[in-house]
Amino acid sequence: MMEMQNPLYGDVIDAWYNKHRLRIMESTAYNYKMSIPLVKEYFQGLRVRDITPDMVYDFVQYIVKRASSKTSATNYFKILKMSLDFAVGRGYIHYSPADDVKFPKKIRVEVKPFQTSEVYALLECDAPQWVKDGIMIAFRTGMRPGEIYALKWTDINLDVGYISVQRSISKACSETKETKTPAGVRRVEIDSKLKAYLESMESRGISEYVFPAPPKGRHKYRVPWNIAHFIRSMCQEAGIPYRNFYALRHTHATMLFSLGVHPKIVQERLGHSSIKVTVDTYSHIVPGIQRLAVEELEKI
Repeated sequence: MMEMQNPLYGDVIDAWYNKHRLRIMESTAYNYKMSIPLVKEYFQGLRVRDITPDMVYDFVQYIVKRASSKTSATNYFKILKMSLDFAVGRGYIHYSPADDVKFPKKIRVEVKPFQTSEVYALLECDAPQWVKDGIMIAFRTGMRPGEIYALKWTDINLDVGYISVQRSISKACSETKETKTPAGVRRVEIDSKLKAYLESMESRGISEYVFPAPPKGRHKYRVPWNIAHFIRSMCQEAGIPYRNFYALRHTHATMLFSLGVHPKIVQERLGHSSIKVTVDTYSHIVPGIQRLAVEELEKI
């Protein structure tokens, strides 16, 4: 009876998820499902009453160091907090130990872009053409992988020179959906090199989608969630440290900042919800823009 009233935390988080997932969007439920194993592993073997505020604080420090982005770190903490609130509601505990812990407002997650030379080295590797094409588009536009592989040829205006980003592929069910944020619907101007590259892609295109599905694919477009396997092999072949496909987005942003492009323009190209997100993500690069400004002032 006592054990039933003081269940293992792993059982609590499972019960919380099974109930909570019915009330949220499928993509959000998928993100939670993928994050839960790390939370369960950290508190493995503990009963829900054993978890203290100090443990929660230590967990926050752990995820801040481990998480690949501020969003993923926040998700881990939200999962812990909501599952403990669920335990309070079930009467397993009288208060949530997470209530006494504040999640840091500012998280510095290290951005690890590719060098330009490394991107071109990847393009020389032995890999499927759809992977190389995606790398080129990401490198020269900063688009998210889900946005790239959801592109239709009608989204690309090669005469004027821009890509209209209108949809993305959801990891939850591999279906196309609206972009991540309203700001994600945007027009991305393209340079002459990417324009020429896209023209060569179009000449071999046989589908309304820029990346048509492989044989026996469930959709009309290619679902790229196995791309990490190819990127890892390409990095090994090129002799460079592994970074995931998303790092190409960081590479594009870093390149723009190094050229002195204003953060507002970078925000618009990346489809961030606000300029604050852009500046916070690339805060280690922005001071260089001030140095460029001072150098220009010296000329006046």
